[in-house]
Amino acid sequence: MKETGNHIGAWSSWVFRALLFGALLGLAGCATMGTGESRARKTIWQQSDQYVRIEKQDSAAGLIVPANMHPTEISVDRLQSMLNSVELRFPGESKTVQLFNEDELKVLSENIHTGLASAGPDEDVTFAIIGHYVALMGFLKERMVTTGRVFCLDGHLNIIFGEVHRSVKENEDRRLHPFLPGSRAKASRHEWTLTAKTGMEGITMKRPDWVIFPIAGPTVLTPVVAPAAVPAAPQSSGSAGTEKKEVVPAGPREKPAISGKKSVEERLMILNELRNKKLITDEEYRAKRLEILNEL
Repeated sequence: MKETGNHIGAWSSWVFRALLFGALLGLAGCATMGTGESRARKTIWQQSDQYVRIEKQDSAAGLIVPANMHPTEISVDRLQSMLNSVELRFPGESKTVQLFNEDELKVLSENIHTGLASAGPDEDVTFAIIGHYVALMGFLKERMVTTGRVFCLDGHLNIIFGEVHRSVKENEDRRLHPFLPGSRAKASRHEWTLTAKTGMEGITMKRPDWVIFPIAGPTVLTPVVAPAAVPAAPQSSGSAGTEKKEVVPAGPREKPAISGKKSVEERLMILNELRNKKLITDEEYRAKRLEILNEL
């Protein structure tokens, strides 16, 4: 009996330890799940390994990351113009090449537009896109990936590039060769040089991998229209001194065009800023935004 009791006691102790271990694993799993959910990425567009998504701002020890000016409304055309203005040069090459082709421009401008309009102040829009580019003196086309991190700050659109025109092999293991966007904390390792197209104004380089664009494009001022001269009235054939001048009724005065009026992008940007600073209500924001968009 005593031996049986010892066996039962040992078995009970083993069961207790197993249950305790399982409970601890469950708690650890819940904690991990909670962390994963808090850092969840919101996918805007995905095709195989390519993506455009919203994720938390990147950070590093000792790095203070200011809040982004999100959500931000930037038109698809404006985004496409920004992306199309960047060229690329490799070491030993005298000519520059286009950073993005037409297909890439279309996909990125549409989906980055959606991402910036949906992101919060503590979120960035990241992307990885693959284009086909001429290689081996034009005999072949090679698949090349470009990645980046996009966010708006102080009236400017920032893009930090991670990889630029890196060759992508078929069936490449993404665990060994991940598509990583750029980082605020550390510049990406690269041999390429990014430049702005000739004639593009306002584009600056914070780092060799970090390009900054003004959100509002150049404003086209409408010239003031001078009123048309009124033709002189014909003289009557009467005698001198008794001539009657035909009175021409004055037409309505032309209203001079307003010069220096802010563009739609600038007004939407100011409106977003007012809402972010809690200076207007959500209802006022929606009403004014609709009014601005109706002017298009």
